[in-house]
Amino acid sequence: MKSMTGYGSGSAEATAQNLQIEVEITSVNRKTLDAFVSGPREWNGLDQKCTEWLKSSFQRGRVNVQIKVTSTEGVTYGLTWDVQAMDETLGRLKAYSESHGLEFAPDAAVIVDLAKSLKDCSGLPDWTEVEEALKQAFDQALADIDSMRQSEGDSLKQDLLERIDLLDELRAQIETHAAGAVGKQKDALLERLKQLDLDLDTNDERVLKELAIFSDRCDVSEEITRLSSHFEQFRDFLNADEATGRKMDFLCQEIHREFNTTGSKSTQIEITRAVIEGKNTLERIREQVQNVE
Repeated sequence: MKSMTGYGSGSAEATAQNLQIEVEITSVNRKTLDAFVSGPREWNGLDQKCTEWLKSSFQRGRVNVQIKVTSTEGVTYGLTWDVQAMDETLGRLKAYSESHGLEFAPDAAVIVDLAKSLKDCSGLPDWTEVEEALKQAFDQALADIDSMRQSEGDSLKQDLLERIDLLDELRAQIETHAAGAVGKQKDALLERLKQLDLDLDTNDERVLKELAIFSDRCDVSEEITRLSSHFEQFRDFLNADEATGRKMDFLCQEIHREFNTTGSKSTQIEITRAVIEGKNTLERIREQVQNVE
């Protein structure tokens, strides 16, 4: 089981091109897999390739990939631009502003944005020419983040197992208190009817039918059985090799529904307390499950 939160980095050298490639990958929880790649603007098509590589390790989550390229020979691949085009553009902007009675005083932010829009080619080779080194750095980052996600996933797994065990203990308490409760409530109902001096034949088929309906409304045995089954399924999901976060999230909804039904059927204070504690514990489980892949 893996967490959806992690960080990893890797680097490799493209010797023939004298380039050092660094890759950083970060991830947070999200219902679907959304990849965002940031790298040299000249490397068109890199986003799609990185997303393909990510799918080998990620089922879902928001994943950010940062790719940095530096020269091993001291050559910079920073911001460069066409100076003549810069001067001409600033001149046109100034003339336009003056013709419309506007003050033109570009600050540093405006100049940087304009420079980026007029940025020359950095001189980098196409990414396909350094794909081997890029993939090597990418794989290192994937292995690094995968190790972190696995470690956090192990911690989440242990915490969730303990909380599921607590829910199972509460289920057992409910089962104990519910034993014989239907019969007791049926007897209590008959006693109240007698106190009202109603002329009822307890052997009458209609009376027996109504009592059976009443008993069914108070019986929580089915809910207890389903809770036990859900807890066992949850443990199986925690031990599964594939991603089961979505399944556990769905199971949490089903467990919540069974607790709700149990609470609405029972009039015993002990069961009510167990249901409240169970729902509180389940809420903590749901919060943890949101970060499970």
